[in-house]
Formats: sequence, structure tokens, C-alpha cells
Amino acid sequence: MKKSVFVLAFFAMLYVSLCAHAQTVDDYADVLKKQGQKPVGLVHQQLKNHDLIIFDDALHFAKEPFDFYGDYIRQKPETIDYIFIEVFQTNIQKDLDAFLNSPEMDSSLLYPVFQGGYTYGWRYETYLELLTTVWKVNRQLTEEKRIRVIAVNPPIYWEAIHTRSDYNEFRKTLISRDHFMYSIVLSYMKDFENGKKGFFLTNTRHAYKGIRKKEGAFFWNSGTFFHQWHPGKTYAIRFNNMNLHISKIKSKTGKSMQGLDRVDYKWVRMDEGKWDAAFEMNGGRSVAVPLENNIFGETHYVGNHMADCAPNQTMYNAFDAVIFQKPLEQTQKSGETGFFYTATFKKEVERRVKILNEGNLEAFLQNQKCKTVSEFVDKLCRAQPAMKNPLIK
Repeated sequence: MKKSVFVLAFFAMLYVSLCAHAQTVDDYADVLKKQGQKPVGLVHQQLKNHDLIIFDDALHFAKEPFDFYGDYIRQKPETIDYIFIEVFQTNIQKDLDAFLNSPEMDSSLLYPVFQGGYTYGWRYETYLELLTTVWKVNRQLTEEKRIRVIAVNPPIYWEAIHTRSDYNEFRKTLISRDHFMYSIVLSYMKDFENGKKGFFLTNTRHAYKGIRKKEGAFFWNSGTFFHQWHPGKTYAIRFNNMNLHISKIKSKTGKSMQGLDRVDYKWVRMDEGKWDAAFEMNGGRSVAVPLENNIFGETHYVGNHMADCAPNQTMYNAFDAVIFQKPLEQTQKSGETGFFYTATFKKEVERRVKILNEGNLEAFLQNQKCKTVSEFVDKLCRAQPAMKNPLIK
């Protein structure tokens, strides 16, 4: 009897698996046609139903998510109280506030924000454009209705880092980063008891609702803390782009913040390109589609945890909806800005470069095609225009 039950369960799982892979482009296109919504409309509706929309930009350098954020803020500024930003450190909150409260637009007030804690500062121009948009929109709102931008990342105090060993010790503290960001957002939202509404702008590995490990426990991150501990209060949306596909974990330790040096990976399109083909078949018009109870949501999970996650994980386990903005061939990498590279900060970046490349500086400069550290930093200062998405082959 037990053997029969096991066999039936096995074939049931096999059937589900085969069905998930049997979807055609026409099937996906039909869902887009019947269930697709205008992205601003879907977000507006879900902001009525939930207090916090968690956005996965897919790639921090992606330009299109910030085009959407700007469109939404300009169209419906009165519906949002907070914009929480992952990449800005909490110790620069006063500088964000100073810029947004200034009667005149003064980007120099943002120097500390973009210098921040990252080794080279934060160079993506999309973030400067977003803050500029919020400043302009706020001028049209009463003071109590103005949008606040909140930094949620734990600070990196570079003044305490003098060697590569110091930096390695600092990196150990990042194990609690997701809970730190969750706690900062929750504190402003007053445990979701103040009626405030917000956007949390983050990246894939911080946005998942509830991807499970092989043994059944969750991979805990900011989005998972929210979804599991405050059910119904948040809604997770991914912007369609290339997806990180991890085939093997090579090592438990690595040098990069992202951890990609620990794994074998490649960048892929969802379901071998069927999602993108269906979007183009549907006219290539910007569209948002919920993932609950449809074949998009039933698609096998692809992402940061796939090498050691439970075998039955789907994209609906990760997100509530996906937004298609344009064909991937038309997507762009953000332009880069160097407006915050003051003479003092350039010297600080030189110091950081030497620390991080301790014992390997010559090879680093050779790889960057520079003779000196100051030459490398001078290259960083140069503004770069937006360019084609480099992951699109």
C-alpha cells in the first residue's frame, strides 16, 4: 500500500513538472492578453490592498525600473508616503532630507549620499534622476503630503577600515543586512499601523517572498521577513530582465559582496525565452501580470537560490507579479555620473582601492589598463551615457 502511494505521488509530481515545461509561447501570450494590466494601474491597485510594494529591479544597473518609478511618482504622488532605497546607507539620511527639503535644487547636498559606503561611491545616474523627480514633484504637494526618501542600508564606516583584514571583518557583519533593512522599513511604517504607503526599491536577493531550502526552511531575506511575518501587508513585483541561473555552488566563501565568485552561473531568459516571446507576440506594450494561479507563476523558479532550493519552487513563491516594459533587446544599462567626486573623495577612493587590492595592486591596475591608482580614479569620475543592456546576447 505504501509503495503504491509513493508511486502515485511520484507520477503526480512528474506530471506537474512536465506540464510546467509543456507551456507554449501562445499559452503565455494568452495569459498576458487576458490578465495583463497597465503597470501603473496594477501598482496603484495593489498599493490600496497592501502597504508596501517591494520592487526587484532585476539588475541594479537597469534603467527601465527607474523610468517606471518616475512615471508613477509623477502620475500618482499623493498615493505614496515613503520610498525606501536599499543602496543608500542610513547614516546619510540627513543629507537626503536636506536635499529634498531645500527650496532650491542643489545636487551638491547629495555628495555624501552618492559617496556613501560603496568603494567607488554609487555611480548610477538613475538614482540621481529619481531623487530629482521626487524633489520636483514635492514642490507641487503640501508639506504633509510630500514623499520622503529613506535610506535603509547598514553604514560602512570606512574611517575604521585600514587594511584588507579590517574590510574582511566588516563583511562578516553583513550576515544580518537583510534583517537590518527590514527593521528600518518597519520602523518608519510603525509596524504597518500608521496607514502609510511605501515603495521598497531593492534587488532580487532581497525581494523574494518565500523561497525554500531543500530541507524546507526559508531562505530568509528582507522580502521574506515581510511576507511571512506580516501577511497581506506587502506585494512583491519583479521587473522582467535577464535572470541569474546558478548551476553549482563552488565555495562557501568569496571576495565579492554579491557572491557570484562562489558559484557557476549564467544569465538566461525565463523558460528558454518563452516569456519574452509571448510579450512581443502581445505587441511589446508595457504590461504587468499577477503570478497567482497562472502559468507565469507556475514557471520553475530561476534565481539566486536555485542551486540548493527545494525542487518544487516556482516564480510565484518568489514574487506576486512581473512587469514587462519593453523587449529585452531595447533595455539599457543606466548612465553613470561622477558629479560627487570632490577632490577629497577622490583621495579617499584611492585609499580604498589600495586597501582592497592589498598585495595585488599591480595586477588590478593592469587589468584596468591604468598605470596608477589616481589614473583609475580619474576614469571613474567621467560620466558615461546609458548603453545597451550588456547581458543581452
